[in-house]
Amino acid sequence: MWIEAAAVYWLFVKLLLYATAILILISGTDDAMVDLIYWIRRLTGHRPYTRLDKKRKAEIMALPEQPIAIMVPAWQEWAVIHKMVELAASSFDYKNYHLFIGTYPNDEKTQVAVDDIAKTYQHVHKVVTRNPGPTTKADCLNNIIEFISTFEKENQIHFAIIGYHDAEDVIHPLELKIFNYFIPKYDLIQLPVFPLPRSHRRLIANHYMDEFGEAHCKDMVVREALTGNVPSAGVGTAFSRKAISTLEALNHQQVFDTNSLTEDYLIGFRLHAEGLKEHFALMALPRDKFPYIAVREYFPATVKRAVRQKSRWIVGIVFQGWRTLGWSRKLRLSYILMRDRKAVVTNPTNLAGYFIVVNIVFMELYTGLDDNAWWFPSLIPYDSWLWDLLYINGFFLLNRIIQRFYFTGNLYGWGHGFLSIPRMIIANIVNFMAYFRALRQVKAARRAGNEVAWDKTDHEFPELSMPPGQRRAS
Repeated sequence: MWIEAAAVYWLFVKLLLYATAILILISGTDDAMVDLIYWIRRLTGHRPYTRLDKKRKAEIMALPEQPIAIMVPAWQEWAVIHKMVELAASSFDYKNYHLFIGTYPNDEKTQVAVDDIAKTYQHVHKVVTRNPGPTTKADCLNNIIEFISTFEKENQIHFAIIGYHDAEDVIHPLELKIFNYFIPKYDLIQLPVFPLPRSHRRLIANHYMDEFGEAHCKDMVVREALTGNVPSAGVGTAFSRKAISTLEALNHQQVFDTNSLTEDYLIGFRLHAEGLKEHFALMALPRDKFPYIAVREYFPATVKRAVRQKSRWIVGIVFQGWRTLGWSRKLRLSYILMRDRKAVVTNPTNLAGYFIVVNIVFMELYTGLDDNAWWFPSLIPYDSWLWDLLYINGFFLLNRIIQRFYFTGNLYGWGHGFLSIPRMIIANIVNFMAYFRALRQVKAARRAGNEVAWDKTDHEFPELSMPPGQRRAS
């Protein structure tokens, strides 16, 4: 009886192997296409970044400063908000700006921390939302926008640029100069986001470096080149006032969609559909410790926190984004949407791949150790087309390893480049755990007739000292 059951099980594994190999082929082809476009553009003289040499920097620094408002939503962020705002307010190479920090009426600790900061820096302002927390980030940002409008009327100022950050962000001193340089030529500017490295043994936290390094050095560059669409990353984003008014008109006088867990992602598509221009500002700094002007921050260092954060991204981008945005009539944009949503397929496919490998290893060990073991036909006959398919998939896997190694190593050093290879397995495990958590959340919300609730990520802020001569009064 057990032989029949084992035979049925082995047949299931074989069918799963064929399906998984085909899906990996499709996904691998897709990824290789983006790689090919990127490297062809580089080899034909299309530089993926703008070099901030002395001449260009002098041009940027000489421009008149437009008034800029920076929004920071802060629910239960008393542990980090003081450090974050103090570093930003004391290091910005820009004078004509204001920081607006959104707090909640039932979060007294964060309010006290912001009040303390505002006493030192006159350009820092506390906003208290109408509703107690926790609400969505979008709701907090909408409250800040409303406060900014009142602030403008009372102080006879008009902010030409409005941007936002999270409470754990390390902001580059030249960020506002970059916003000032590109707006109003563009209506949405997104700076790259690069995680801060931790010790080499912190595999969970450091796998974000690998993913963001490749995505923001390569994928976003190709995305903008193909479609002109640049999604906001939720931090390091700046909008023209035309963009803000356009979003208000599209969303019942609210800039940010409170029904979405990734309101930042949706904004880029909505502005692009209205014909507004967007730009991913990858600005390279020659002879600098870190090669780009970027947002830096710590990402979750435990499995639980990483899964919670990534499940929120999957809910917002894949499930809510699919429902809200649908598909585009433009083929290239639909292709990009497909790439954003293919986690629906690739995450369970990766899990199936690991499952198959475990079964094959077990069978090889079992038959190798016991000469009398029952033998089942090979999963992959030597004269099968599946061998050819697996060779192709092996090539795609090697390509993924090389790409990940290059972009991580180029940003963080070749030690981290080598470690990015085993961290690919960690990333796959975290991603499919997040996928199944997101799936459960969506199903539970649908049964209850609600939207998926906001799931806050706990934040850390690094201990940083200001370089000599960089500290400025507000």
